[in-house]
Amino acid sequence: MKLPSRPLILRRLFCLCAAALLFLMAPAGAAPISGPIRIGLPDSLLHQQYTLLSEWRQYLTNRLKRPVDFVLYKKPDEATVQLDTGKLDFAWVTDYPNAHVKDRVRLLAAPLYKGQPLFTSYLIVPDYNHATSSLLQLKGAVFVFTDASQNGSFLDVRYQLLLAGENPDQFFSKIFFARSHREVIKAVALGLAHAGEVDSMVWDALAKARPEQTAQTRIVERTHVYAAPPWVANGHVDQSDFDDMQRVLIGMASDAKGAELLARIGIDGFVPGDESTFERITNMRRALGAE
Repeated sequence: MKLPSRPLILRRLFCLCAAALLFLMAPAGAAPISGPIRIGLPDSLLHQQYTLLSEWRQYLTNRLKRPVDFVLYKKPDEATVQLDTGKLDFAWVTDYPNAHVKDRVRLLAAPLYKGQPLFTSYLIVPDYNHATSSLLQLKGAVFVFTDASQNGSFLDVRYQLLLAGENPDQFFSKIFFARSHREVIKAVALGLAHAGEVDSMVWDALAKARPEQTAQTRIVERTHVYAAPPWVANGHVDQSDFDDMQRVLIGMASDAKGAELLARIGIDGFVPGDESTFERITNMRRALGAE
């Protein structure tokens, strides 16, 4: 039996090594999701609405024809870690774009609020405070935020102060984090803070559902609009699963049950994500050294 020549052996080894290298360099995420679809949701936007969450999970299960699990997270970095480690397939995130995870996720969909994929934040004070009319009047005050990673509150307030020539780290006498928008409203209403910043969607929804809580606060200012917290897909999610989830979310507004759930969540619907809407947030992050 004639053995292959040495050049032929070397060529075969080279081909095998090249194939192995291409396999290792292939982007993760080509495989479809196996098992239940795991979706991370921010507790700050869906605080203790367990009946709603159960019905929404069942709705997605029916439409996707796949079991769906919801994973509630209290801190934005919890979703970042679980996306990064592959424990979540999709997530509704509150701190996108996040430079630490953006390259490993895909923008899936954005919620519509009052017909736009944009939100704003409210600067609120206790209802008995009739004197405060702007953020800059709160120098030396105790201020409450939802979380240090929130785009619409912590980031925006610090950016406003920076533009006004103030040091964001020294402007307030004390800041603390309430971990949810409703708790920010409660802290201001009870006088635990002189003022706070809260997402307009949450305040507006609470004003309808429990007006006695928001009635104890007063809106002083509304910020510039910023991109609404979007849904993202983990990089390992294949195109078919990505398309199915996007189709179902966008289609919610077109059927009775989906529209009912959207109304209870407090949004009008979902549209495909658009990176350009996050330009202002990206600029704020860079100005504050958060990128």
